[in-house]
Amino acid sequence: MHKLIYHCSVRKRLFLLYCVCGFQTLHAQFHLVTQALDQLSKQTPYTKADISFTLLDNQEGKRLISYQSDRVLAPAATLKTFTDGTALKVLGPDFRYHTNVVFIGQIKSGIAKGLLRIDASGDPTFGSDRFDNTKPERIKSLIVEALRKKGIQKLFGKIEVHGKVFDDSSIHSCWLDEDIGNYYGAGLYALNWRENKFEITLIPTKTSFVVENNTANYQNDRDFCIELIHKEDATTEEAFAFIEKGKSCPYVIRGVLSAKESSHNMQLARLAPAQDFVKELKQPLQKELSYQEMAISRSGPDEKMLDIVSPPLAEMVYWCNQKSLNLYAEAFCKTIAQKLFRKANWFLGTRAMLRYASASGLPIGASDLKDGSGLCENNRISTALLSGLLRQFTREKFFPSFYSSLPSINGLNMKSGYIGGTRAYAGYITLCDSTKASFAFIIHGYSCPPRDVKLAMFRILDLLK
Repeated sequence: MHKLIYHCSVRKRLFLLYCVCGFQTLHAQFHLVTQALDQLSKQTPYTKADISFTLLDNQEGKRLISYQSDRVLAPAATLKTFTDGTALKVLGPDFRYHTNVVFIGQIKSGIAKGLLRIDASGDPTFGSDRFDNTKPERIKSLIVEALRKKGIQKLFGKIEVHGKVFDDSSIHSCWLDEDIGNYYGAGLYALNWRENKFEITLIPTKTSFVVENNTANYQNDRDFCIELIHKEDATTEEAFAFIEKGKSCPYVIRGVLSAKESSHNMQLARLAPAQDFVKELKQPLQKELSYQEMAISRSGPDEKMLDIVSPPLAEMVYWCNQKSLNLYAEAFCKTIAQKLFRKANWFLGTRAMLRYASASGLPIGASDLKDGSGLCENNRISTALLSGLLRQFTREKFFPSFYSSLPSINGLNMKSGYIGGTRAYAGYITLCDSTKASFAFIIHGYSCPPRDVKLAMFRILDLLK
């Protein structure tokens, strides 16, 4: 009996010692992180920078580390976590976009005369190579097959894309000129095609470059004005596509690029994805159904030929976070607005996001959101709110799919963001005592190469591992 009491007493003392040591170790880590943040702020590249860091206990919501947590800063692409989580909550993980193919006209003896109408829904995955059922060739073959099943052997008439899906512009007014011509700055349209991007191949000349090929089948010599300058070791990250009115060509490529390589590839934004889609669709229709364009009366019954369905939202969110797809995040933002307010625009979409945060008991403060992707430099949010949202997501049914969508970066599941003097990270971490925590980390206004900031932030996050 005495031995049993003794052993129980020893076990209690060891357990208490473990708890005390664990508590001290954890708080020592927090102190080290705060100290490291202070030291970083005193280094020359960061003396004029804003540094904000928040670490929350997922279980209790307690702030474990609060370093200028309530200061509102540009979140860059970490804003996608806010957009994606709100979309999963409002729309549901199984939500899908529907693009309908409708024929209006007459079908007699296998000959169809009329309008082939594509009713667009704003689906960002339409024509994407990321999913089996959205690949361009798959979509085109589905349409041809659907027409054949209706007994159509020959098709005469017109092809049009319809759908007033969104209530504002396709390209946000706050996006930079140097962004909107490039793939990551592509606009959001009722019909999106191949993620609204295409690729050009640039080859060097004696003084500049020329476009040798482009995957959108635009005219190389007419549609691209090249104003690039040779610079040793320069990559395509220093070359940008601009969209300028008054120019003889839709795309103006400026910047610097190395002439050492035999070629460079750049991805640009499509400016008229619906037109590009119709142009591509005509080819298999001409081959398989002898399609000919002709004037039509637009009379006759509407007959639904096909419903092209997107992947479920959970799968779209996965790629949105893994590849930081701005197009997807903007589609989610406006679709949230459509669901809640029956008007699909950025203003109402971002208001809905903030409303979700407020309803979750999180302080919005001076937060000001302009878009859903973080591409706008005028977005403002605090790390307190961003980490609070990440913690809130852990309490939602959709959390497993959201968590699995986050990239693994530096050994942590987190989303990164980089834009105009801002580096940001937001995600989840397991502390040394097995405490699950959410964090957000933003540095804005530094005066050193972005890679140096990234490594400095990684070193601070490593202190918590």
